[in-house]
Amino acid sequence: MQTTNSIMIKWQSPQVERGCVQYSLNSSQKKVCEDKESRYHSISIKNLEEGRTYSYNVQSKSLEIDNMHRSFTTLNSDLNKTQNIWIMGDSGELGKGQKEVYTAMQIYMQGKSLDLWILLGDNAYSSGSQKQYNTSFFEPYKDLLKTTVPWAVIGNHDARRWAFYDIFDFPLQGESGGISSGTEKFYALEQGNIHILMLDSETTDLSKDGEMAQWLQKDLKANTKKWTIAILHHPPYTDGGHSSDDPFDSHSRFSLNGKLFSIRENIVPILEKYDVDLVYSGHSHVYERSKLIHKHYGTSDSFDINKHIVQDNEKKYCKSLDSKPFGGTIYTVTGSAAKLDHGALSHPALPFAYEKLGSVILRVQSHSLTSSFINNEGLVQDQFILYKKKDCSSL
Repeated sequence: MQTTNSIMIKWQSPQVERGCVQYSLNSSQKKVCEDKESRYHSISIKNLEEGRTYSYNVQSKSLEIDNMHRSFTTLNSDLNKTQNIWIMGDSGELGKGQKEVYTAMQIYMQGKSLDLWILLGDNAYSSGSQKQYNTSFFEPYKDLLKTTVPWAVIGNHDARRWAFYDIFDFPLQGESGGISSGTEKFYALEQGNIHILMLDSETTDLSKDGEMAQWLQKDLKANTKKWTIAILHHPPYTDGGHSSDDPFDSHSRFSLNGKLFSIRENIVPILEKYDVDLVYSGHSHVYERSKLIHKHYGTSDSFDINKHIVQDNEKKYCKSLDSKPFGGTIYTVTGSAAKLDHGALSHPALPFAYEKLGSVILRVQSHSLTSSFINNEGLVQDQFILYKKKDCSSL
């Protein structure tokens, strides 16, 4: 877990022992050790400076640790700093595709560091066990994990085992931004001028008056950031491997309908009421993307371009600097960071659709953000820019 003034370092060791973390900023070096011996280590380092990068090393006698080039960076509230965010969905299948997508991202970034790293669920196949996280997450991404905090939402495969909430620690009391949710299942995250909603579409009640919906309205009402982004595993719109027209797709124990239906009918109206700009999800192992749309809560046959499209452009969109209810949202499914599904890719709300491995780099600047789908060959398969201006008539 990462905040503007703290970081949490976690690891496991073969033996029961007391672990330590040594960290430094410039020439100032400090050390924090655990009070008790354990195999499951968690050290919280506090009283750090905002937006600063610290070098660190982990000391644990029974575990061989590569401490070369380890660093962490605290969150920042700099409204003018460009933020680079890597968003990858359903990345947990070890193999050639996963490696190609990771390498393509690194080449695209050309050595620039990531400010945030977001995982859209199904981060370890096939059942999210500790062993599977070790082999298909911690090992292939080990170099990135030395310097970058992963922020994840839970997917249906992650939820098959116990490991997810042992591996990750998430804020309970709004430590990383937003208002307190009191649960690790859903919470807010803030970086620069971005407010990010990390939502649980797998294990939480998705009803209109459920705990998450109630928190969501309170949090969004209090939000003052320029850009607002929602992250969840199950997409409200998709036709690629999973179908958002199927009321039984991804069945939910909380309702008669499946999770995709429930999100579209109950959660999306809340997001749009508070003018959320972007929604990213996975689950379908393809890439799909909408234009700037609003108020579509039914099946695909009810999508009406005259009612539901706010701006009928392909790559450039503009929203008012003053947040307005139902100002328009862009929905993106990017669940092909390691494997592909076969689907019709014919949902009318998602005209930009590709059966292609890849992930998204989101570059957020003061008055615009650019979302780029980088395929496994390193090519920009799809890209759009969203501006915020007082007057959008000049776009």
